Amino acid sequence: RISNYPLKVNMSKQSVPARSQELRRVSGELFSLTYGALVAQLVKDYESDDEINKQLDKMGYNIGIRLVEDFLSRSGQNRCHDLKEAAEVLTKVQLEVEVAFIQDTLKGDDASEIRVKFIKKLEDAVPAGDD
Repeated sequence: RISNYPLKVNMSKQSVPARSQELRRVSGELFSLTYGALVAQLVKDYESDDEINKQLDKMGYNIGIRLVEDFLSRSGQNRCHDLKEAAEVLTKVQLEVEVAFIQDTLKGDDASEIRVKFIKKLEDAVPAGDD
């Protein structure tokens, strides 16, 4: 039941960081509820765990494609043609990310695949020694 999550917030009496924290909490809870409902529906629709995981993987891939398209349209950045170019774009955006190779053709896999996990956006700052 959603009523277990009281969302009464008096925005006028909270500081900006407190409002931001409250919105993150609400957004996180909404995401959890939505994702839970989605997975529950997939469990009802498909019998096999493998088929459920395939559907989740396909949805995740499509969401990733949309996020990249949104980033490209907002930043004016051109499409990347290889992993090196993608890495250069990520460094310009100033994001802290974790990167892991999932598959690598140099190790005999059929394709190269990397997984990028967003950690946080880095604030504009002058690097040490450049002031």
